[in-house]
Amino acid sequence: MFRVQKVLLAEYEEIYEPVLVENPFTMVDNRGEGLRQYQIGLTCNRLLFGCDNFRNFEDKPDFLGQGVDPEIESFDLVSMFPLQFLRFHFYRKGTRCLMMLSVIQPPGRPVPTSDNPMIFEFGGDVYRQHFWHTWRERVAAIRVMQPRYGQITGSSPFSSTDVQLDDEPTVAQVHQPPRTPSVFSSCHAGV
Repeated sequence: MFRVQKVLLAEYEEIYEPVLVENPFTMVDNRGEGLRQYQIGLTCNRLLFGCDNFRNFEDKPDFLGQGVDPEIESFDLVSMFPLQFLRFHFYRKGTRCLMMLSVIQPPGRPVPTSDNPMIFEFGGDVYRQHFWHTWRERVAAIRVMQPRYGQITGSSPFSSTDVQLDDEPTVAQVHQPPRTPSVFSSCHAGV
């Protein structure tokens, strides 16, 4: 847990920012098939991608004897995107919680060769819904608190399109007013 935060503290002090939220994701194609696993962290200015790199260790990882945190010894940051060039879209498809990232082209730059958005499925079994809501709240907070990032999401992360039919209904009980005045109502009326 907090692998991106640990790597930033250990190896990238010059670009260190506190990580607001991070968790495992699986990059999927448009059919929903997994392509690669990532640990993605969100800061106030960047989106950081990390993944395990076991090629550094031939047959046996020998980092336990070196006093290095085993959680980040095989972990590398592989990509970093500034938030001003990203558009987030959160949605659910059945029981799957997904985040779609689109790259926004800065003005005056050539159009990139790949216009396909990246789709990431939230990992974890128990806390998937919690992280999906947390990511939406953090992205919305960044958008509100920093006006220069007003474009980072194409629609409100709290829009009515995110309401699912399978959400638990809330039932309210309405009690009838008492027929005879109570002691409380007569005292309250006298004041």
